[in-house]
Amino acid sequence: MKSVYLGLVLSAFLCASGCSDDDGDASASTGGGGATTSVGSGGAGSTGSTTSASGSGSTTGTGGGDAVTSSSSGAGSTTSTSAATGSGGGGTGGAPAEDDNMVFLLIGQSNMEGVPKPEAQDKTENPRVKVLAYDNCSGIGRTYNEWYTASPPLHGCGAGVGPGDYFARTLAEAYPTANIWLVPNAISGVDIDFFRKGVRSSRRGEFRIPPDNHWNGAYEWVIERARLGQEKGTIRGIIFHQGESDSGQQVWLDKVAGMVSDLRTDLELGEVPFIAGELLYSGCCSGHNTVVNQIPGRIPNSFVISASGLAAMDQYHFDLAGQRTLGKRYGDKMLEALGD
Repeated sequence: MKSVYLGLVLSAFLCASGCSDDDGDASASTGGGGATTSVGSGGAGSTGSTTSASGSGSTTGTGGGDAVTSSSSGAGSTTSTSAATGSGGGGTGGAPAEDDNMVFLLIGQSNMEGVPKPEAQDKTENPRVKVLAYDNCSGIGRTYNEWYTASPPLHGCGAGVGPGDYFARTLAEAYPTANIWLVPNAISGVDIDFFRKGVRSSRRGEFRIPPDNHWNGAYEWVIERARLGQEKGTIRGIIFHQGESDSGQQVWLDKVAGMVSDLRTDLELGEVPFIAGELLYSGCCSGHNTVVNQIPGRIPNSFVISASGLAAMDQYHFDLAGQRTLGKRYGDKMLEALGD
């Protein structure tokens, strides 16, 4: 997919003069005056919804679900169209160069961490995909906060396959010379307060934050590890799967929005894509998806991917096939968000 772009650049060079390439990035940076158009697709089953990118003007969205129109003050306009079904946010600064070092944060609870155990096909390694060790795991030869070639588990020493595995594969395939650096930060069972800046969860005593549990909350832990990622490259996006522990609470949406705003500010990320996943439709917490699907209307440049059609291993967790598909959906949506 990048070869097409390189061919266009070469063609333009050979023309020397009188030739122009009108096929630039489809997505311009958010903010500012001027119009931006972002076209996206999501998995089946989620609500078609839109959000205004930061900046100005009016926003109009169409998709597989109900169209949502909102406006804000300022010049310019933004139009976001979500193809098929699913939720889309605003545009970003365009696709990265193939030789970029692309860093991604993985945040959430057990479904992001991954429960189903990997099979042989899941353990195939790509030397261009790296993971920041989540803990001191002697059994798999990892030391906390050191970098390794990625393979499951990306999170805890005994965790399984999560969406990060096939998310990374999808990006590595799309960008065949890019290095993908994963920073995993999920903790099984935690509520959203664990990831909020300056907040100590009422359930803090129930869970351990690697490597020695000294953190007051997981926000500071995420920041420390994200900065290690920034030593390797640019943070290009955040993927997120959490909500089972806060199921049905509308205030969860405000808390997630605050977390994203704080992360973007403290890490100086601008409005990098934020992609959240729906919860199991067949499980305990499917009703929370009505809240999850409000994210694009609340957080600039955010997206929701569908969990429709994905099977479960219990009332909380996706099975192995479901995690593979979920990860690919995250990857496809990130490619769209990056302008590819």
